[in-house]
This record gives sequence, C-alpha cells and structure tokens, in this order.
Amino acid sequence: MANGWIFPGNNFGSVTGINEPGIETFKGAPYRSLAREICQNSMDARNDRSKPVTIEFSSFTIANKEIPDSENLHGAIISCLEFWTEQNNTKTIDFFKKAKGIIENKSINVLRVSDFNTKGLQGSDKEFNTAWHNLVKASGVSDKEGSAGGSFGIGKSAPFACSNLRTLFYATKDIDGLSAFQGIARLVSFRTKKTFERDSGNITSGTGYYSSDKKNNPLKKCISLDPLYARNKFGTDIFILGFNKSDDWKSEIITSVLDEFLIAIFNNELVIKIDGSVIDAGNLGAIIEKYKDQAKIAYNYYQVLTDANSSILEHEFPNLGTIELRILIKQGLHRKVMMCRGNGMKLFDKANISSSIQFAGICTLKDDRINAYFREMENPQHNAWEPERHSTDSKTRAKANMSMLYKYIKKEVIERGKNITIDEMDVEGMGEFFADTEFVNTESKIENEGESINTKTSDIEINVTKPTKGQMGVEKEFSDDMEYPDEIDDTGDESEYGGFGSKDQHDDKPNETHEGTGFGSGEGDNPGTNGSGENLFGADYDNSEDESNARKIGTMSVRLFVTKKYKNVYNLTFVPQKSSKKGYLQIHLSGEQNKVSATILNAFDLTDKTHLRCKGNKIYLNNIQKKQKNSIIFHLAYGEECSMEVTLYGYSS
Repeated sequence: MANGWIFPGNNFGSVTGINEPGIETFKGAPYRSLAREICQNSMDARNDRSKPVTIEFSSFTIANKEIPDSENLHGAIISCLEFWTEQNNTKTIDFFKKAKGIIENKSINVLRVSDFNTKGLQGSDKEFNTAWHNLVKASGVSDKEGSAGGSFGIGKSAPFACSNLRTLFYATKDIDGLSAFQGIARLVSFRTKKTFERDSGNITSGTGYYSSDKKNNPLKKCISLDPLYARNKFGTDIFILGFNKSDDWKSEIITSVLDEFLIAIFNNELVIKIDGSVIDAGNLGAIIEKYKDQAKIAYNYYQVLTDANSSILEHEFPNLGTIELRILIKQGLHRKVMMCRGNGMKLFDKANISSSIQFAGICTLKDDRINAYFREMENPQHNAWEPERHSTDSKTRAKANMSMLYKYIKKEVIERGKNITIDEMDVEGMGEFFADTEFVNTESKIENEGESINTKTSDIEINVTKPTKGQMGVEKEFSDDMEYPDEIDDTGDESEYGGFGSKDQHDDKPNETHEGTGFGSGEGDNPGTNGSGENLFGADYDNSEDESNARKIGTMSVRLFVTKKYKNVYNLTFVPQKSSKKGYLQIHLSGEQNKVSATILNAFDLTDKTHLRCKGNKIYLNNIQKKQKNSIIFHLAYGEECSMEVTLYGYSS
C-alpha cells in the first residue's frame, strides 16, 4: 500500500474514550510538562559528553493539504465526532468539534521540537524493545535504567497534551545510520465506514499511525514538515500538529526550563532555543534577571550557584554514593533545597529544613550509583520520592536512606546558619516602628548590666500565636545516632513558622459585644465580691493557678529585635488588640517540634520608665490599652538569637 493513515480495529475489545490517562496527566501545565519531558529525554540520549545537548522549539504554520494523508486524518476526526455524538458524550463532542474546525482551516499551527548532539531514536528497523518502538508504539514501557531519567513511559504523552488534534509526527536520524518518519494520532475509538451498512464497520482501538505498510512500520527516511528546516545531524524531531499556541507559551517553556534545568544550563550541558531566542551558560544570568518574577525559585538557586559566599560540600554515603551540596545563607532566600539528578534535572524542592535561617541550597546526586538508587523511588511525574516504590530495597530501608540524606542536609544548613545574624530584617507590616530608637540608658535599670543599651539594632524572627499548622523552631544540633524527625510537608507550601511576624487577628467571642476595656469589671476589690478596694486580682495573681482567668487579647502588630546580642537584651514593641487593666506577655522559644518556655531575668517599660515584674517566661503589665503602642526591653536567659513566640494575655476577672 501507499503511505497513509491506518487505524487498527479493537477486535471487539476495549473502547478508548477521550480521557486518556497519559495525556490527562499533563493537561494542567502542558507547556511546562512538554519542556520538562523533552529536555529529560534528550539529555538521557546525549551523544558527545564534551558538548551540550541543544533543544530547539520552533513554531510555524502549514497548509492543511500539506499534512501527510490529510484526507484520511480528516475523515477519522469526522468519524470520531459522529460515533461519540451517538453516545451523547459532551466532552468528546466538544473536543472533536474543535478538532474538525482546526483541520478544515486553511493553515494549521505546528510546533517543531528538535534535539541535537543526541543519539537519535535507535532501533527503527526492529519490532520490539527499542528506543523507537518504545516511544512510538509501546504503552507504559521504558527502556531506561540506572541513572537515566524517565522510567515509567508516560512522558511521551506530554506533547499530545499540547495538540488540539492529538496528533504528532516523529522523525529521526540515529547514530547507527538509520532514518525514520511516522505519524501518531491518539484519538478515540470510532466506527470505520464501509460501503453501505454503517453497522458493518469495525470499531477502532483509538490510535492511528501514518505508516509505510499494513504492519504500521515507519517510513525509512527523515522527513520535515517545517519548510524552513531539514535535519542533517543525528537527533530527533517531533512535530506537534494543531499546536495549542497560547500567548504565553514561550514564557511558560522558558520558566519551566529555568526552574527544572538551571544546573544543566549553568554547567553548559544544555542549550535551549525558542523561536530564535537562546538560553545558554553565557547569557543565563541575563535571562534569570529578566524572568525572575516568573521564575522566582530559579532566581533563588541561581544565587546559590554564583554567590562567592556559597559553601560547596561533597559527601559520600557508604554503600549509597556521593552527593554535592551547595548552601548559601542570605537574607530573602526561600529556605529550600533543590534536589536534582546528576544530569542537572530538578526533581523537587525540599522544604521544612529550617524556619529561622534564610538560605537556599542545591543537592546534586553526583554518581550513577546514588542516582540509580533514588530513581527507584521516583513517582511517575518525577517530582517526589516515595519509598514504597523502591523495587530493590524495602520500604523501611529506602525511607531510612532518604531520611539520612535529609538529616545531613539539615545539619549542614544549621551548622552554617546558626552563627550568622542577618541585620535589619524588616517584619512585614511593622515599618511604622522601624525608626523607633528612643531607648533609655538602662545602666541602673537592668541588673548586672555594665553599660547602656546600644541603639544599633538587628531584628530577630518572631511568631505571634494564632491557630495554624506547621513547625516552629530554633535549630537543634544533630548527633549521628539521632533519629530524623518525620517530614511534615514536601510540597513547598510556605506554612512553616519562624519567618516574619504578622498581625494577630485573634478575637474572643465572649467579649464581642462588650464596650470598654474588653473584659469589664465590677466595683469590688476581688472578683465576685463588693469590697471597696481597686485590686482586680488576688495577692498571687501572677501564679499559674490564675491562668484560668487569663484570656488571649491578641496584638495588632509586633516587632521584636535584639539590642545587645551578647548580653541577650531584646526590645519588644507591640500594639494590643484589646484593653485590659492587667495582664502579661508570655514568651516561648520556638522549637522544631515544640515550644520551650523562655526565662526572663528582668524587664523595663520604656514608655512608663518603670520596672516590670517577671516570673518564668511571663512579663506582667498594667493598664493595657487597645491600639496603644508599648515598648519594653527584657533580659533573656538564653545565649543565642532564636525565633520566639509572643502571646499577650489579659485577666477576665
């Protein structure tokens, strides 16, 4: 037969619908998924290790009559629409109405994706278990092993998610001297039409092939659909027919490449071309700067790669392999570590490492052994490790090795960050207090102080208590036999404590309708009595048993900063959300797993110029006024800067 489209029958078997799982996997972010999967596959097929892989994304249009055997492809789309109209399947009908309009248009959008310095798709002359066969015909099959990227065989579906016709053409010239060309249309099952009786037609399997014969073999030549392009070097071309060309497709691909393959580009192992624009090691810095708002994560990691203050460590795990860890401690960084393969492809961002140290890091699996081990734990999207997936090791052992790696990363981050103080960290929303430097000489106020308070300040981190989830923490040292804590969240969610202070919106329902101090009081001198005194509390009001009468009254704004680092003296400025005649501030050190009570040695009210009573982690206050700024200094019995949790209470009776 002449070259043409063939849609094999299903032999009275299963019927394929529109919700093809592989394609649906990538529809949420089609351009980003396309870039990720294409770059991964091309880098795995790298030919000359001394040169980078080059990948080119080029959009163009062709006349519909230039599509190979366009008449039969058009007929298949019409048949899909008719068959599923009978089934009254709205989603399928809508898709093929749109597809019909596209293929009947005079010109059709196409995206060409070409790679260079690769081996090409080898084995196009064989029937089974070759790179060509596994990509073009096999389902759920991958021949990649060891440290190679894809291992589930579903990445091949990513280009189809970018096609409004679900149709691709593959062309290759491989290092063995073979050339091949074939089309794949992953449509839906439909009834093939015969002479008269419609019901006499077969039902197709849903996938069609533009082939050279009835066995669906490829054409033995490398054909280009792009009139301005012809392949003359080893590599592979993919032509995405009916390309879903949105206004932001280029920026989406650029952002994906920066986020996922920053290391590969930086190390001159990958070059990207997009409609004439080039991203390579030479101009990476300029590209990152241009796209830093869209590629914020990549912007963090680029600083790790280029800042002279970055620490570069290499560590070998016995019987597992070697990693390289880069760490940069710097204000404004996002507190995550990029976990990536040895080829420079990112897997995921590891969070929950430190809530108080501002840093970014890059962990690269260096050798083939450790790459192969952790590849066994990758999910199908290649963006998480799941120990239960490991095929050569037990779940328990795989989880232990994963935790060992995380523990090492955490230890090194803490080691490098614990002695670094980041000056002038502005707490979000607290700018109005930034210039508040009216400190008094407390030489006679703070016990055991031999000099006045230094007005030069550096902010520390603060947490204002409110119902929320996450970890809070000062950092802890890890011994080699210490069990690594269970992970809370690897999704990159910024829900952890220890960053910046924020407004406390807490409100106590029993006081919603009360006007006045926020709690009200009788005229007696003790709760529940009618004496003539003015004391709202018993003689031991600061004892713990009276906490049952205390209620959180919240703060509208808080700022906490160290004024004498080596003397452990802190300045706390806050604005109460409610009023109370008496109350107290409670200070906790924020730990990774729980909070620890602070010990306050003494405190002084900078507003009233009076000493404040302290007990344990409480500082007792008088005349708390709603919306009125308060400034106090206190001496903390703790030798290092740390995250703190501050809670304001007032007495309700």
